[in-house]
Amino acid sequence: MYTTELAAKTLEPTAVEDQLAEDYASVLDVVSRLEQALRDGAWRGVRDELDQLVSAAEDMWSTLSDPDLDQSEDPLDVGRPFMTPTADAATVRQLIAVYAQPHAVGRMLYPTSLIADPQLRGAVENESEQGPRQTVADESADPRLLEPAAYPV
Repeated sequence: MYTTELAAKTLEPTAVEDQLAEDYASVLDVVSRLEQALRDGAWRGVRDELDQLVSAAEDMWSTLSDPDLDQSEDPLDVGRPFMTPTADAATVRQLIAVYAQPHAVGRMLYPTSLIADPQLRGAVENESEQGPRQTVADESADPRLLEPAAYPV
């Protein structure tokens, strides 16, 4: 079972919680690639990633502004430019810890220890160990290696 499916079953997130976590994991993905481009001195890549960062931030902004995702019962709330989402911060944070593991910055900011359910935490850790990513110990051996370079130098 994929960890995202197990996370959905275990945490039972609302649509808003899941979308916020996915959006923020996308931001962390871009920040990880931006960091690698900076390390490589791939300035065109830095520029491209900054453009992607703006797009990822706009996606999250849209999620926070989407009246269809707001679960408010008040009909006067529909169409407002900003709506406080009905989302549990602890659930969103745990989902981010699941979704962010493939990204170096995500692993640093959202370690698996934030996942309260031991079965879900174990599944995420096992999936992370089996994946092709480097371990934190490997990354510290060569500070230039955060993730594989995606840009020509």
